[in-house]
Amino acid sequence: MKAVAYALLAGLIGFGGNSGIGYAQEDHEKLAEQHLKKAIESGRKGNAKEVAHHTEEARKQLIEQNKEHPYAHPIVPIYGEKQKAEHDEATFEEMAKAISAAKQGNAEEAGEAARRAYIHLKQKEQSR
Repeated sequence: MKAVAYALLAGLIGFGGNSGIGYAQEDHEKLAEQHLKKAIESGRKGNAKEVAHHTEEARKQLIEQNKEHPYAHPIVPIYGEKQKAEHDEATFEEMAKAISAAKQGNAEEAGEAARRAYIHLKQKEQSR
């Protein structure tokens, strides 16, 4: 009887611990979205420094999210098989473009790349 009680208790603790991971993942995504929105707005205002800052912050949040929930890449990549991973990669590519353009002082181009990163992030959330 004690074994059953301990197993039940361990299961409840495990379940409670796992539910927090989902919330942390959502928090990282939401913070990344907020930073990308600020980067887009900064690009419209012509502030390359702020685009770089907010895009870098969004990048850090998504790295943390990926540490908590890594994607496994297939041995033979098949387009469309791993939609979340594909959008994730595209998001990071666009963020790198945004940071690069911002460091060169091109706020408009950086803001546009941040906008594309934001779109990929939203598509990633909706993917299977």
